[in-house]
Amino acid sequence: MAEELINKITDISETLLIPLYARAIESQTEKPILIDKKAVEITQELNKFFLKSDSKLHKALLKGQVRRRLRKKLNVTLALRTRKFDRYCIDFLDKNPDGILVELGCGLSTRFPRIDNNTLTLYDLDFPEVIDIKQLFFKETDRYHFIRSSVVDFKWMEHIRNQNKKILFIAEGLFMYLHEDDVKNLILTLQKNFPGCELVCEVSNVYVVKLLKRKIWKKKFQRDYHFGKDVTLQFGIKDGKDIEKWNEGITFLDEWTFFDDTENKLGWMNFLGRFEKMKKAQWVVHYQLN
Repeated sequence: MAEELINKITDISETLLIPLYARAIESQTEKPILIDKKAVEITQELNKFFLKSDSKLHKALLKGQVRRRLRKKLNVTLALRTRKFDRYCIDFLDKNPDGILVELGCGLSTRFPRIDNNTLTLYDLDFPEVIDIKQLFFKETDRYHFIRSSVVDFKWMEHIRNQNKKILFIAEGLFMYLHEDDVKNLILTLQKNFPGCELVCEVSNVYVVKLLKRKIWKKKFQRDYHFGKDVTLQFGIKDGKDIEKWNEGITFLDEWTFFDDTENKLGWMNFLGRFEKMKKAQWVVHYQLN
């Protein structure tokens, strides 16, 4: 079953496998940044299929060799990112215990059991073929729901409208793969339909996006991560406050970079945090949509 479902997902959706494996690998290290038992369980099941797969990405994941020279640092950065998103969710739930979380482009996120406070409601949203895989490992409940939809097909918003609860939308590893018009339309539609909601999203710097539009760097990016030919970054900003300019009422609250936690496991990469351009090559921004 898993084999058939994995084969159905697109090149873009297949990128969901890398953060899943990163969390599983980091969870089994000494003094892990993040403990994700569910990711370990899922990867153990997927490995049974990947043993027979011809996919370069599947083989690399099986051997732990995605971008081999930097694989340890990749696992660390992705674990740091997920831990920060978890903390944003927990902070939101501390203020709104029965609040609603919506994970846009959820992939194989395993967030619900890590942050569940027994009163929250969480919606995981992704393409139908991704949710099909997710349902092999998770079951829907009265507080945990799946939405089968593209994030830019706004009909999905009907599932969570008119609930009179505070809402936090999160987009981890999503916006950079969308075109700017799609990101802008999405944020403005969230603001219109859910006034007062919050948004936490990962963004790339526009200079990185421009770099990957060059053929040689695009090919290197795809080769290093064993991505398909359709996978590249599309959307970037220069500064966290840039999105405020899209409409009145969009308020920048705070931001976080991979270097802010001064994590020892980053090793030599912490040196990059001294340079603003490198520090914000990719980072996380928090907004209020009033």
